[in-house]
Amino acid sequence: MSGTRTEWIWIRHAPVQGQENRYYGQLDVASEPVDPSLAAAIARRLPATAVWLSSPLVRARATAFALKDGVDPIAVAAFNDQNYGLWQGRGFNDVFAANRTLDWSHPVDIQPPEGETFFDLATRVYEGVQRLTDHYSGHTLVCVAHANVIRAAIALALDIDLGTALRIEVAPLSVTRLGHRIVDGVSQWSVGCINHETGH
Repeated sequence: MSGTRTEWIWIRHAPVQGQENRYYGQLDVASEPVDPSLAAAIARRLPATAVWLSSPLVRARATAFALKDGVDPIAVAAFNDQNYGLWQGRGFNDVFAANRTLDWSHPVDIQPPEGETFFDLATRVYEGVQRLTDHYSGHTLVCVAHANVIRAAIALALDIDLGTALRIEVAPLSVTRLGHRIVDGVSQWSVGCINHETGH
């Protein structure tokens, strides 16, 4: 017997300003303005009625505002970007050069000083997704968040290891659709699309 379907529509925030090739993580940096024609094209693919969620960071919330007039997304702390601790604001090459002894072939477990691993992020994302899926069962949820948050949600849906999930591309303003049902008491996820870029 099929249960009620809950839809998750994940959208990565717009590109950020001045942070190319840097760890910016939980720094509250601004995103670039969303082109109105692109925002309208993305919005046309979204349901008229949905529960809107976002990361607490301004780049995610500003993207939500650009996509839907008058929306006030619920800020979900579990969907904050990865905390890179003392690496935040530093360039990728600089960090790599200063930390050559780390096992960069297994990035899931690399923990920046005073920060968190991707495993830590995935754990809180899993908990947030499961809690909100239960709370909003049968609804459609649109969540504007970050690449690694969306990768973690995909890993949960596909039941894949986190190292594999880190290889998934999640472009700015791309859309990922996941569905959830309880079937005969068993949680079942499905994937509609990953990293769909409007106009591509």
